[in-house]
Amino acid sequence: MSDSLPAELAEKIRLTELDCHLRSAKIRQSGSMKDIAQLKDVLLRGELREKSYLIRGLTQLSHAAETRMRELLDNHMMELRAQTDVQIFEQLRSHFVHREWAFMKGPFPLLYREAESESEKLLRRMEQAFEAQKKRIRGKT
Repeated sequence: MSDSLPAELAEKIRLTELDCHLRSAKIRQSGSMKDIAQLKDVLLRGELREKSYLIRGLTQLSHAAETRMRELLDNHMMELRAQTDVQIFEQLRSHFVHREWAFMKGPFPLLYREAESESEKLLRRMEQAFEAQKKRIRGKT
């Protein structure tokens, strides 16, 4: 850190770095996208906002949050892929969209879009397989 910073500001930056480090650790352990989104947001006031570019922990915190969101999203997709019933799939997908993925929408819009489109593709494939199965059954009778 630069020696040109006042001691009080340098201490605030150090404390913010420490806070970011602790939040990153909590993010890595979190099982909820809501918790991750809340932990990612650090409130900076006054001089800290102006000097936010000096706080490396903010960038590291953002990366940790995105990485953990991606891990949770991958787990959600695995759960969706494991479904064999269309109705249960739609219920689970709805739960994810409204109760989990909604917290990605603001901070990670590309990840949210990816989740929505991938789940739509999975739903279409499942519906097509279900229709094909119906046709085979109808053809046998």
